[in-house]
Amino acid sequence: MNTTDARHQQIVVMTGDDLRHQYFIKQLSAKFHIAAIFIESYDYPSPLAETEEENEAWNWFFGRRNLFEEKFIPQKQNTTSKNKPDICYLKKNELNSPNTLSLLKNKYSPGFIAAFGTGIMKENFLSLYPNSIYNMHLGIPEFYRGSSCNFWPIHNSDLKNLGATIHRVENGIDTGEIAAEEFVRLESTDNEQTLLWKTIQTGTRLMIKTIEEWKLGTLNLKKQKQAGKLYKMNDFTPAAILRVKKMMESGELKSQIELTMADPINPI
Repeated sequence: MNTTDARHQQIVVMTGDDLRHQYFIKQLSAKFHIAAIFIESYDYPSPLAETEEENEAWNWFFGRRNLFEEKFIPQKQNTTSKNKPDICYLKKNELNSPNTLSLLKNKYSPGFIAAFGTGIMKENFLSLYPNSIYNMHLGIPEFYRGSSCNFWPIHNSDLKNLGATIHRVENGIDTGEIAAEEFVRLESTDNEQTLLWKTIQTGTRLMIKTIEEWKLGTLNLKKQKQAGKLYKMNDFTPAAILRVKKMMESGELKSQIELTMADPINPI
């Protein structure tokens, strides 16, 4: 729990440079005075497809995602920032650099760091802010940890465990104490892109809630009951995407949505 003095310190946002990250920035900036926003540049790896069908599926998925975000996310950006935060652009591998940490410590001295879509924060970073960094995880870490955790419940036909979490960052991967979590609400009209987007909306709302509770001194963290399966970036392959494409085209995903809506009970 943060002290009263810490709650009067500044808020810093650390995130990526895609449209979904801009949405995150805009929503937080509309609610709070943000001292600085660190935007990390990152090139997502594009693994080689083993077949032409897998290559088509990869392009299908990211083409649909780009069209969805370009069409939908700007409609959600009609917000006014509370202030004009400093914008700091980080190149690849600069997140944990001495320059970044020196800037954070000496210029901003954050009491709360809201993270979404950054690289892994290493020990030199975590030791400076052991209780102040909160990550927006697009998944339920007691079931899904690591990378693309809003994709794997879809791939695994495990939609009852599709959701978002705000957790405190520690040395383990998505193992920190939970500040807020919520499963997404399914609708019969959902597809793979709306399901992915719902986790971003849910997570952003939960981050706002977490910051509000931090400011009030009412954060109530809970330990995780179990460590979910860890998915690495290289697990996200064209073959995995092909599976979801086939689910969409065959109607299997629609059936899974309807089945989950009929029996949505989750053990947590």
